[in-house]
Amino acid sequence: MKLIIQKFFILIFTLNLAVLAQDENVTISGFVSDAVSGESLVGANLLLYKDTLDFNDPPFSGAATNKFGYYAIPSIPKGNYYLIVRHIGYKTNISEVIVNKNLLPETKSIELTPAEIQLEEVIVEGKKQEGTNVSAIDLSPEVLSKMPTLSGEIDLFKSLELLPGITQASEISTGLYVRGGSPDQTLTLVDGVIIYNPAHLGNIASTFNTNAISDVTLIKGAFPAEYGGRLSSVLDVKLSSGTKEKEIGKIGLGTINSFAAFEGPLGENSTYMVSGRVMYYDALQKAFNNTSTVPLYNFYDLNFKVNYSISERSNLSISGLYSHDHCYSPTNIPANDYDIEWENFNLSLNWLQINEKSLLLNSIVSFIKFNFASRIGANSNTVNSFTYFSNPDLTDLYFRQNAELKWKQNQTFKTGFDIALHNYDLIYNDYYDKLLEKDYYAGQEILATEAALYIQNESNFSNKFFTNLGGRFYYLTNLDNLWFEPRISASYRFTPDFIIKGAFATAHQFLHLIVRNDITLPTDLWYPSTDKIHPSNSLQYVLGIDTYFLEQSYLFSVEGFYKEMQYLYEFRNAPQLNPFDDSIEDQFVPGQGEAYGIEFFLNKSKGNFSGWLGYTLAWTNYQFDELNGGRKYYSKYDRRHDFSVALAYSVLEKFNMGLTWIYTSGQRYSLPPGQFIFDPIGTGGNTEITFNYSGLNTAQFPDYNKLDLNFNYSFKSFGLDFEIYLNLYNVYNMNNTFAQYIVLEENEEGEEVPVVKRIYLFPFIPSFGIVLQY
Repeated sequence: MKLIIQKFFILIFTLNLAVLAQDENVTISGFVSDAVSGESLVGANLLLYKDTLDFNDPPFSGAATNKFGYYAIPSIPKGNYYLIVRHIGYKTNISEVIVNKNLLPETKSIELTPAEIQLEEVIVEGKKQEGTNVSAIDLSPEVLSKMPTLSGEIDLFKSLELLPGITQASEISTGLYVRGGSPDQTLTLVDGVIIYNPAHLGNIASTFNTNAISDVTLIKGAFPAEYGGRLSSVLDVKLSSGTKEKEIGKIGLGTINSFAAFEGPLGENSTYMVSGRVMYYDALQKAFNNTSTVPLYNFYDLNFKVNYSISERSNLSISGLYSHDHCYSPTNIPANDYDIEWENFNLSLNWLQINEKSLLLNSIVSFIKFNFASRIGANSNTVNSFTYFSNPDLTDLYFRQNAELKWKQNQTFKTGFDIALHNYDLIYNDYYDKLLEKDYYAGQEILATEAALYIQNESNFSNKFFTNLGGRFYYLTNLDNLWFEPRISASYRFTPDFIIKGAFATAHQFLHLIVRNDITLPTDLWYPSTDKIHPSNSLQYVLGIDTYFLEQSYLFSVEGFYKEMQYLYEFRNAPQLNPFDDSIEDQFVPGQGEAYGIEFFLNKSKGNFSGWLGYTLAWTNYQFDELNGGRKYYSKYDRRHDFSVALAYSVLEKFNMGLTWIYTSGQRYSLPPGQFIFDPIGTGGNTEITFNYSGLNTAQFPDYNKLDLNFNYSFKSFGLDFEIYLNLYNVYNMNNTFAQYIVLEENEEGEEVPVVKRIYLFPFIPSFGIVLQY
């Protein structure tokens, strides 16, 4: 490790010398945005011609915009130039740039006007971008508009689950399960701010309204050094800033949910965006199907963003998010009542600027609060082994500073640091008691400060060979230790249509999501690293190929991955939880895991008929010395087979159809094959029934499969835009198990015997509604 760190410091020194040793020429930089909405344009192409616009000659230089719409063209000597800017769906912009004799950096921000043309439908953006992000997929909001959903609203998480390597553990799960990793191992960022639980129940919808999203990037593994704090993957979401032209509203009324989104100008240089949703499935179930055993569920959320353009070089924004979910048992299953709810609150200030040296600076200050409450088995008829209560309350204050410099035409240097103040307020117990939620002395309060520093350099050699080299340092105050994470990725373009790529990365995670193996309902307990609980770490390896064919209408991708994980934590067998002492850490046991597999992806991205097929063959194994007799066992996130289909067809210009079908191996769980009865010794005590577990996760729920259909028709009336939708969720009414529990029931002989009960979520549900936009 010392040798690696020494080499890393040599790399830092060399890169800094290279940056300082730049020639005296000028860097032209700025932002590219939509002239109507003011939204940043990602992936716009810029070409710089010297003295002439003769397209028969090659350009003098060029660039492409990043996720902020920022570009930089370095090493430009004095003279007269013409800058050409292009982006799909926009009119080409041509402007003159004069580099003066003082050789001062030139700021040139550009607004592109939308072109009045009909574009081809794109389902997944198979960008042949000149970057090196291996395992990365970029999605635009248009990608989501044809996909079926339960609520009738386009949704990010449901679409992501259709991609290879991504699945959900069950219909009650929240978050993404990427390449065998648990939901807490995915770093979810919204405008650079961490979201702890980014999805509503069953991933019906993400907590950030899709109407508020402008760009999405998912990196499934071996992510670059600019991201950190999680083991497995990254979901980077950018919110829309709002349009600067006029007021725009969108209102949707549906059978089980409704939503509204509004955006517009606040002044000459400022815009706003606000959107909200509410789902009332529980009210409908109580009114029309009160004998159902399907869990009662509702949620609501709110997103907003205010954007202010200070100057051509500087932009300031304030954004916020609030969401609340509530899942609780119907009254007709009193033998195992449960009450589960969680909420997110995020508030952030983001300052984006280009300094006098053409350095892009992104400063973020954010306040994050997440609360989760799992109350399971408050009824006395429930078997004691299956009662549980957890109530983690997490509060963070983050400061993040990122910098980006294009110091040569084929070299981009990035660096930055994070400082986070964490406050973890944790309550837990073997059973639920409402007094615990108000008891000041119950549970634990843990404070920690986390700091991180990263550097990385992206290189582009002859437009064929791309590399991303970097590393990340971490320091945690309550552990007083320093960690280092090297990252490397590369790709080589043999032909314009054939690319081979690979990556290696290490990662650490300082917050653990610890769940009960013996309870299939959500039992989330978020717990930080301490002097007893080590940070988790992982090693990831990725190798794959991309090939395009039939005039780039099709993309076929194959990618293999291998991931080792250390210091994973689980509850020990039959944990004893006392909320009034600090013995909780004694109930955790450390272990290790590995996940490996291969993913296949075929995507058709052009034409009226489009969509993709995805298949993943994967394994996820755990090994804990104190669990399962020290033998390896399959993780609950293990999915041997995962097959998905997503298709969209434009029947007419304004009538569209969508279809999705999912088939995955069933979720693994622990089922006791027998029980022991212990009679008390002496005259006191009660008879105790204890279950005998022969192994962890030795049983599986039935395979999960589901078909959804979507129909959309758009029309104009009274000068307004309308859309009518019909969604058919779980078309053939498949009973997919999401949880089970054990209760004692009397048999014919009057003896109490344990009986397994299963709960199914969301049968066939037709939903329809209308959306109004003005």
